Amino acid sequence: MKERDLVEELIGLDDTVFGSQAWKDIENLEYSLGSEALLDQILQKDEWSNVEMLWVIKCMVYYYGKKDKPLKGIPVDRMFLNMVDILRCLYLLLDYANPELDSNMRKYLSVKLGDATWGLNSRTRSYLYKLLEKQQ
Repeated sequence: MKERDLVEELIGLDDTVFGSQAWKDIENLEYSLGSEALLDQILQKDEWSNVEMLWVIKCMVYYYGKKDKPLKGIPVDRMFLNMVDILRCLYLLLDYANPELDSNMRKYLSVKLGDATWGLNSRTRSYLYKLLEKQQ
């Protein structure tokens, strides 16, 4: 019995895209073509599969997390547009799927979303306004 099957049986976890055959296929394609070539291939399509969407999001998380020199040169407005597009996709997905999340996953997502609201709440916005006033 595979380890994943045992975990599913004991804990009752559902399959995710990441454990699927389609995910294994896209990973194999990534290893054979390279991640940039695979990304170019996906970007040329008009409509992507769920696996392709999640693979692209996984790549974005990796590359945006690296904070390397080319990314530091991205105009701030463009980066904001990228993040807004990701959020729109995730909003639609969560609204459509309305998944049942266990407590640990719900807490993790809550913390990450809470961290991502930096600059939106009144406390951090007043801080940002003070910084802007000092710069002028």
